[in-house]
Amino acid sequence: MTSFMTSGVGGRRVGVGWIWPMSIIMRALTSDDDGEIVDCWWQLKSSHAGMGLMHESFWKDDVSTFTRSWFAWANSPFGELILKLSREWADVFKNV
Repeated sequence: MTSFMTSGVGGRRVGVGWIWPMSIIMRALTSDDDGEIVDCWWQLKSSHAGMGLMHESFWKDDVSTFTRSWFAWANSPFGELILKLSREWADVFKNV
């Protein structure tokens, strides 16, 4: 089991205890707080279960348990987040 501190929104379709990476991505995209953005980045970086892609959802206590190993709907805004961070927050992420 892989565990770490995480928080995020899930949904009725996947059930209680499941977190949508897209909710973390949106939080990062809409924040202007360095700490919150870095926290979101670490949650996303830690939740892909070694696949390098975003899942539809992951279990709150075990990121190796997830739904849909590849989920374009989350991967697209994740790519947008990477571009935004590289342009607007490069100084924050130079050591992350």
